[in-house]
Amino acid sequence: MRIMIVAPEAKPFARNGGLAEVIHGLAWALVRQGHQVTVVTPYYRQTQNCSWPISSTGKRLNIVMSVKTLTAEIYQIQVHPNLQGFFIGQDSLYNRDGLYGTPYGDYEDNAERFIFLSRAVPEMIKDLELDIDVCHCHEWHTGLIPAYLKTLYQDVPRISQISTLYTVHNVGWQGIFPHYDMPLTGLGWEFFNTKTMEFYGKINLMKTGLVFADLISTVSETYRQEILTPEYGNGLEGVFQERAQDFYGVLNGVDYDIWDPAHDNLIAASFSPSQPAGKKICKADLAKYFELEIPEEQPLIGMTTRLTERKGIELVRDLMEDLMNLKVAFVIQATGEERYQYFFNEFQQRHPHQMGVRIGYAEELAHKIIAGADIFLMPSRYEPCGLDQLYCLRYGTIPVVRATGGLDETIQDYDPQRQTGTGFKFYDYRAAELWGAIKRALALYQDQIAWKQLMKQAMAQNFSWDKSVQKYLELYAKAKQKKSPSQ
Repeated sequence: MRIMIVAPEAKPFARNGGLAEVIHGLAWALVRQGHQVTVVTPYYRQTQNCSWPISSTGKRLNIVMSVKTLTAEIYQIQVHPNLQGFFIGQDSLYNRDGLYGTPYGDYEDNAERFIFLSRAVPEMIKDLELDIDVCHCHEWHTGLIPAYLKTLYQDVPRISQISTLYTVHNVGWQGIFPHYDMPLTGLGWEFFNTKTMEFYGKINLMKTGLVFADLISTVSETYRQEILTPEYGNGLEGVFQERAQDFYGVLNGVDYDIWDPAHDNLIAASFSPSQPAGKKICKADLAKYFELEIPEEQPLIGMTTRLTERKGIELVRDLMEDLMNLKVAFVIQATGEERYQYFFNEFQQRHPHQMGVRIGYAEELAHKIIAGADIFLMPSRYEPCGLDQLYCLRYGTIPVVRATGGLDETIQDYDPQRQTGTGFKFYDYRAAELWGAIKRALALYQDQIAWKQLMKQAMAQNFSWDKSVQKYLELYAKAKQKKSPSQ
């Protein structure tokens, strides 16, 4: 099939979080299956500064945005005979330090920025005469694309047969904007109603994608079940319920070409289930990086995360004094809210040889933490899928997670009687519950024979993209069947 993937970020061209990793892994998995893949993102400053040989197509498209017209310059790269990238350029919208905002909040013109992206996609398909079978749209930033394909561009021959799959990665961010941004979309006010785009007096771009796409999906079956309920649906549970027959859960995969300790060149030593010695070297290297003074037998807990309430940071904050009293080492790499940055930096100054903090994100350090830590915390309030726990499994770093979304689906709670499981789970969103799970992990750590067996069980898990991509291919086929029942 000829598949177009449209997303607000994609590794290695622009990255803000796990979504970029997902797009990269999915695209390559499809290519390995023999399909033709086109990835489309904005031409951000981060993209302009990457080391890849991106060139201009020479195409300039005029995109009408209410009372003004902006030019979209189209850039491209051929990564593989079956994998190409297109980038929508407009410096006034995308030539900025951040992808979505500053440390102080989202850009005020994000509606215009991503309406522009969505409108440019069908214009580009038409102008470049691209042949596409399925357009796979990701997150609220692309929610208007399914709407455009079924309204403004429905009579364009090259576009009329394109099927759409719309994937929600996090229903907590929906692209909700004031109703006065409606003219930017180019769609008539008849679409501003509760059945399509309107959401409590505003426009909702995620809702728009959910309504107009041929099929919709999210990133784990457990999260799919959760967001059908008011507790997790963030006001869109009714839309998900209405489209339940067209709504699927597909777990994200792992690119084991990048995340595998047997051949990871970003860590101090390679290791595997049959040759585990390198894990100790990675732990010593991580301790050295953060200038920790800990004996080899002392457990080391790690995190790479965003400093937001959604990630359960308040639970970790409330337990830090208890952790330090247990003589447990703790390291964290994170970005996010200043109040949490201040807390962890201040706490690290009080425990400089027991705790390490790095504000920001570096991929090399993420690999070091996941390879070198003994235990990894993911106490999220909600987690659609999660990737770090999947990486940790391959590296024999035992996850302690809250049983929600993809965390619940991918981690099997350790059973001391049967000695089965791959990690430790807790259920109620309370610091005391997290503390109980950590103490269970630390207690087992004292029995190194049992711990090493748990590590082997974790490392034996397989969450390869080559498994997940088969489910996406089934959805693409269903979307085409729904679009053209005769096919």
